[in-house]
Amino acid sequence: MAKRTKKKPSQNRISASKSKPKDFPKKSFFSIFLSNLSLPLLLALTTFIIYWPSLASDFIYDGRFEILEEGFITNFSNLPAVLSLKVLGMNLMLGSRPGSLLYLMLIAAVWGKHPFGYHLCSNLLHAANVALLFIFLLRLAKAEITGLARNGIRRIQLAIAAVTLIFALHPLAVEPVSAINYCSDLLVTFFTLLALLAATAFKPENFRIALLTGAIGTFCAFTAVTCKESGLAVALLLIVYWFLFRRNEAKKPWFWFLGGAMMVTAAFLAARFAFAPTASEPAPTYLGGSFFQVFLIQPQLWIFMMGKLFWPTRLSADYVLENVDGLPTSVALVILVLVVALQVRLASQSRIGAMGVAVYWVGLITVSNFIPLFRILGDRFYYLPLVGVTMQLLALLLMILRWRDGFWAVLAPCLIALLPLTLLTLMREDVFADEFTLWSDTLQVSPLSASAHTNLGKAFLQKGQVDDAMAQFQKAMELVPNYADNHYNFGVALLQKGQLKEAIAQFQKALEIYQGLKALAQFSPSQLAALGLHVTHASPARLKRMASSLQASVVHGVVIVTLSKVAVQRRLLLCAVTARPTLALGDMLIVCVLPSCVQLTPSLDRKPVNEFPDRVTLTQ
Repeated sequence: MAKRTKKKPSQNRISASKSKPKDFPKKSFFSIFLSNLSLPLLLALTTFIIYWPSLASDFIYDGRFEILEEGFITNFSNLPAVLSLKVLGMNLMLGSRPGSLLYLMLIAAVWGKHPFGYHLCSNLLHAANVALLFIFLLRLAKAEITGLARNGIRRIQLAIAAVTLIFALHPLAVEPVSAINYCSDLLVTFFTLLALLAATAFKPENFRIALLTGAIGTFCAFTAVTCKESGLAVALLLIVYWFLFRRNEAKKPWFWFLGGAMMVTAAFLAARFAFAPTASEPAPTYLGGSFFQVFLIQPQLWIFMMGKLFWPTRLSADYVLENVDGLPTSVALVILVLVVALQVRLASQSRIGAMGVAVYWVGLITVSNFIPLFRILGDRFYYLPLVGVTMQLLALLLMILRWRDGFWAVLAPCLIALLPLTLLTLMREDVFADEFTLWSDTLQVSPLSASAHTNLGKAFLQKGQVDDAMAQFQKAMELVPNYADNHYNFGVALLQKGQLKEAIAQFQKALEIYQGLKALAQFSPSQLAALGLHVTHASPARLKRMASSLQASVVHGVVIVTLSKVAVQRRLLLCAVTARPTLALGDMLIVCVLPSCVQLTPSLDRKPVNEFPDRVTLTQ
């Protein structure tokens, strides 16, 4: 009688054998996850395809001024000023962000002023961030998980792919990807992930590898902070990574690596504030009017946007405090305490979870209102924190990986959520197609946004719908009465209507708000010449003759010139020159520099203009 053979226990289990735990199979991990780049490239390609419609978008908001009007980015001869960091002392829209300036100048060298090239690079940068995130999460998983069979490895792969796609396809990412002027958030995240990947490859025992990867990480820390002030998060996150994953290694090499990253970050920030020119616009103020009020209002903003992370509808290009009025401060504080408690619990159970919590809060605090901001809130502020959210979600999936039912119960909603996220992202891309669609949609969500009314008015003006533009400008002036640009924009619309005296009154009101020659006082003579302006004390008759030679007109003490290109500092489209040595407002000549879309009506008392110069120079 044949002996019955004892059936061996199945090895196809999520958990390791009881007798001896299996180590993570080195060959499988490296060959499948690291050496084979097909999956991260596939995820990047999927992301690029989803963002394909944005390639047809136009320049919007500040991007139009930075690329089309300011003229600095599209002039490649300015490259030495960027590389030498001289731009830190120049009155430019992106003067404090030379890294972003360099990125845009390199694109402009190839694509000029065509928006397609800029959108193409933004899409590629977002896709690169997706691939880098996938690879970084795989390396963290290798350090976190041991004792899994082959099917467990496949589940890790699926989990990481799912959370990476949530980052890739989340509607909050549309703003930094589709708006060229917000590319700095893409760049900061790119260099953050690259620096962290360099840290994962850092080997203290190997001098050459340590020197190379340390230099890469330090360079990324420096480059990130040159792209945006929030790039200081890179140096901080490198320290967090070392503490969580590598603090038991030789400390001296890590000291030089982390110390170098901190030093270059601090050095740039010191230079950025030391050489910053005098602000041309009124400085932003604290939320609620004081630093103490920020601590009461900021939790409302955090919880409001946490809701957008999980239910990303009714997004806005310009959130205002009225958007969060329905959330009491007390309720926001209670929710915040609960969220932080859950994050602390997750961090105590998982190093990946702790890293995710650090990325979320470090990335978020650097763009919160503890330092006054011009925009109290923005979808772009959550691009880097969204990386932290994906890490926390992955940590949760890995914690329950050993329980088959629990793993699928958590992963299934993540996979299902990809479809509505993709649809919302595609819809959001349509919103960013041009100025008109963007600001029309913004007013649906934030009807009390003065910025949205102003920019929608400009869009109407470009379409020739002057009455609609005037209505938007008037609403903006009602919301923010003492803002010079609002009065200037209203004056431009009045000029198109032929109401010259009323237009001049608006220009004078804007000049009063801007305190006379305060704007021009910030410029050196050479900078004024570069802008095409020169302050003179010539007589009114002399100024009139000069205006005539410039094919402009002088009406009621106002020189009106229309330009095809405007190179003025920070959206200030009016400047003043003195007609007499005294600086009284009535003795000043206002130079109104109008955008090229404005057509002066024939009813104005002026000479016919056949050509308008690209630059106006008033000389003695």
